[in-house]
Amino acid sequence: MGILTIALLIGMLVPVQTAANARMRISVGSVWVVTFISFMVSSLLLALISAMMRMPLLPSAAQIAVTPWWGWTGGIIALCTIIITICLFCALGQLQTTILPLLGQLLFSLVIDHFGLFGSVRIPFSAMRMLAMLLLIAGVLLVVVIPNLRKRKTSQTISRHVLLWQLSAIIAGCLMASIGVIYGRLGLCLGSAVQASTMSFFIATIIITAICIVNRKVGRMRMFIRKGNPWWMWLGGICGAIAVFGNSWLIPQIGAGAFFMALLLGQMLLSLLMEKYGWMGAVQKRISYVQIVGVALMMVGVVVLKI
Repeated sequence: MGILTIALLIGMLVPVQTAANARMRISVGSVWVVTFISFMVSSLLLALISAMMRMPLLPSAAQIAVTPWWGWTGGIIALCTIIITICLFCALGQLQTTILPLLGQLLFSLVIDHFGLFGSVRIPFSAMRMLAMLLLIAGVLLVVVIPNLRKRKTSQTISRHVLLWQLSAIIAGCLMASIGVIYGRLGLCLGSAVQASTMSFFIATIIITAICIVNRKVGRMRMFIRKGNPWWMWLGGICGAIAVFGNSWLIPQIGAGAFFMALLLGQMLLSLLMEKYGWMGAVQKRISYVQIVGVALMMVGVVVLKI
């Protein structure tokens, strides 16, 4: 249960990262630059931790030899999911962009466990895991979907174009689940979750830096640094580094399904608190009894995993 608690705490970093990056985008005005800053901060933090632990930044030839080619793609896939999420937000809105990837993430993590994909430990799908999954999905519906249904217009046609975007959202969630397992596999091959996280972020940072240079976005960095901005705006990169480290460390121990279920609970808990108290620029909203019941169901679902 202690490891699940850590996964839950890591999940609480997700809304903090989202709020910090959203505030940063207001100052910078470019998604590419926000992503660059976030990945750069994460890379520098992980490099500092590696130096403090006296760990080599680069893997040895022997470590590279035993690492499958897809073990180095975690950072690249992470960049792709960011781009997809930006497009989804424009096409589907906030609600579906939040729920559909979470659904794909949860379902595919159970598939990964059942078949032992990406070299992960095989954890067969059982009745208890089915119950936990259903409780988590019911909780998400009560926390996010039901309260928003009352605000939406009842007459809404669904075109084939929208269905394709919805399918893309679920696929994006599957990619997010695979990222965590890839980080975990790389950590096993390198013998260090810290080194695996550092390498993944370095690769992604190099790519996003090249994109910013090609698109001539680097100049916006100077504008960002000169402005007076809240200190917590820098937390996006720090939260990202901790989250990736958590993926590399915990998934090999408890499996992708359990990790992402606990992660989802932590994410929902802090998101509700941020909205209730207006933390980090969030619009204040009242927490309903339906949402409290939803969180309770999600807690039960996480507990069921360990029965």
